[in-house]
Amino acid sequence: MKKFTVSFFSLLLVVNLAFAGGLVTNTNQSTAWSRMLVRDASTSIDAVYYNPAGLTKLADGLYISLSNQSIFQTQTIDNSFPYLNHSTFKGTVKAPFFPSLYVAYKTNRWAFSLGFNIVGGGGSADFSNGIPMAEVPISSLVGAFHSLGVTGYSVDMAIKGTSIYFGLQGGVSYAISDHVSVFAGVRYVMVRNSYKGHIKDIKLKTAGGFVRADTFMKGVGDQLTAGAAQASGASQLYKGAGDGIKPLLDAGLGGATISQALAAGAITQAQATAMTNSLLGLGLTQAQVDAMNFNTIQTTYYGASTTYATMADQFIVQAKQMFGGAKLMGDQDIDVSQSGNGYTPILGVNLSFMDDNLNFGIKYEFKTKMTLTNSTPAGKGFVIGMNADGSPIEMYPNGGKENADLPAMLSVGAKINVSKVVSLQAGYHTYWDSKTGWENVKANIKKNSQEFALGAEFNVSKSLLLSLGYLHTTTGVNPSYQSDLSYSLNTNTVGAGGAYKINDALTLQFGGYLVKYQSQTIPGSYDVAGTPVGYTTKYEKSTWAFSVGMDFAIGKKKK
Repeated sequence: MKKFTVSFFSLLLVVNLAFAGGLVTNTNQSTAWSRMLVRDASTSIDAVYYNPAGLTKLADGLYISLSNQSIFQTQTIDNSFPYLNHSTFKGTVKAPFFPSLYVAYKTNRWAFSLGFNIVGGGGSADFSNGIPMAEVPISSLVGAFHSLGVTGYSVDMAIKGTSIYFGLQGGVSYAISDHVSVFAGVRYVMVRNSYKGHIKDIKLKTAGGFVRADTFMKGVGDQLTAGAAQASGASQLYKGAGDGIKPLLDAGLGGATISQALAAGAITQAQATAMTNSLLGLGLTQAQVDAMNFNTIQTTYYGASTTYATMADQFIVQAKQMFGGAKLMGDQDIDVSQSGNGYTPILGVNLSFMDDNLNFGIKYEFKTKMTLTNSTPAGKGFVIGMNADGSPIEMYPNGGKENADLPAMLSVGAKINVSKVVSLQAGYHTYWDSKTGWENVKANIKKNSQEFALGAEFNVSKSLLLSLGYLHTTTGVNPSYQSDLSYSLNTNTVGAGGAYKINDALTLQFGGYLVKYQSQTIPGSYDVAGTPVGYTTKYEKSTWAFSVGMDFAIGKKKK
């Protein structure tokens, strides 16, 4: 059989749950954002996150905002690998509770603020039927063992990952003048990820029915081990035969054939028959054997000895691969949690003109340096290979570490009150993904991710405001970044909603948005028994969300 190499599959369980923003950063941080998708020049209570320097534009008093978004996403992966049982894999992402809490106290030129929100992640990705990157290696066994009668496979696989980055922010804003305000603050980020699932009951379909893959591969390994012993024995026999020719060469019969030596009485009929049969056993014809002299016969014996010795070594290597592969095809449970924390320094500037009818907000968040540490029960870290001593290699070993930096971010926004009825906003974000410490960041990141947004608000009455908005996100990743549980696509988002002023102290916020993702198809290749097999993977997503919030103004003084 052809050499078979077990390609140990690597499941990168880094769940990409950023709903609006960069690769890992969420910027959907208020109900007001949900209804118009741009708040970078906000001077309302959600400016705690979007434009903290703009908080000095509030009237003196205490302000509180509490909102929640319910976000639902479907991730679809189409894989064309020819041996898969099905080409489409779907995952559902749910974040029914995605809260934001902001508190600000404004007095004279000063504003003090606190914010709590989910700056990354915030939901769970559930692939109840697994993902292609884990199933492709299993399905490849059909091609690798086709010559042994394997025609199909089955597997029970389910994977669920959750990721949440809690952010607790505090800072101080100061109005240098009526036109210029500044902000300085810091956010404490705490990360909690978990990955759970199983891969079990991997079976191969044969003429006799389904057989567990590990049992089948152990059987192949046993056959290879037996074949190695036979090949080693044959090597020794042909070496001995070659050594047995030496006395004939020493007697000067190196140029004689078997028949000539027999006629001269140098060998017996039994010896002649044994030599002839051994050479015929190597695939030579009778005519070729009859023409060979003893110099050539000895060279042929030694060559056969070397060939069989090499074959024995190859069988031993392949047998080890089969036994190692059998261990990987055994049942596995995955139970991993990761944790880490870091700090994000934040600076901001707000510029106001035209009696505050034209406002600019600028915010810069520095890179958040973070390292996640695995907490993994024994045997639950997802085995992806075996060491030389037979001990397992886990993807998520207990105590293992992984970089999880949040990239630096710049936001710039503008707001203009066109009239007492209409106001317009625009915003721009960029994320320095290439400056993080992520693994393979230079190969995976082509340019910084960027966002552009436009929004409008309409004061329908003194109590009711309606709004709508549009957001475009351009990702900066290379194809090498994309994987089944972490892929980034360009998006176009529309949002709409409004706000209803119940009284001077209470304002109800409501809104929702739809995200349209631009699908991407990535070519790939997988080794099947020494032959690369090409395929494509098409990545798609769809997201929708709705949000409700309440803004409170306590002790608010009129400007």
